[in-house]
Amino acid sequence: MNTQFIRHGGDISVGAMGIVHSSTIMLVMTIISINMAIQPIVGFNYSAGLYCRVKEAVLMAVKYATLIAIGGWLICMLIPGAVISVFNTDNMELREAGVNGLRIYCAVLPVVGYQIIASSYFQAIGKAKLATLLSMLRQIIVLLPLIIILPRFMGVQGVWIANPLSDIIAAVVSFIFFRREFRKLICDKPGEHSEPVSVPASTY
Repeated sequence: MNTQFIRHGGDISVGAMGIVHSSTIMLVMTIISINMAIQPIVGFNYSAGLYCRVKEAVLMAVKYATLIAIGGWLICMLIPGAVISVFNTDNMELREAGVNGLRIYCAVLPVVGYQIIASSYFQAIGKAKLATLLSMLRQIIVLLPLIIILPRFMGVQGVWIANPLSDIIAAVVSFIFFRREFRKLICDKPGEHSEPVSVPASTY
């Protein structure tokens, strides 16, 4: 990606990407933390056949991950200049490139939380190959071709647009697989609805 930024936008674009990445990394890490927290819960209850608990845990994770992503999206869309100013205060050209890049990079941020949770769901239920495929969709399988193709027609804007476009494609594919698998979970055990999802006690 940096090679494409250098080729089509120069050092300013590379610097802007560094700022954008630093601005969003904490948000993504928070979503990944939610993702990691529910994996043992989903795996344990799925193995035990407690599918209502599985659904409850996953939907709760999707809800909070999406809310966090929407919060980050609002900040990036409404006050991108303030975000960029945390990392840069004196270079106006870098600031302008950063504001432009941040808005594009985070354009579809609300779907990222769902996509991360959906792909990890398959890992939790033992479908590692599908989980790996869905995880690679966003970062490699879809993103790399877009980074190569789009800049030829759109310049540096194409490099920026490749990220949200790959997020959308990955989210749609994840939704198709996730919906199909999720519909197979049937709550047929008496009393399962009334029992809350519980996090295993820490052993530390």
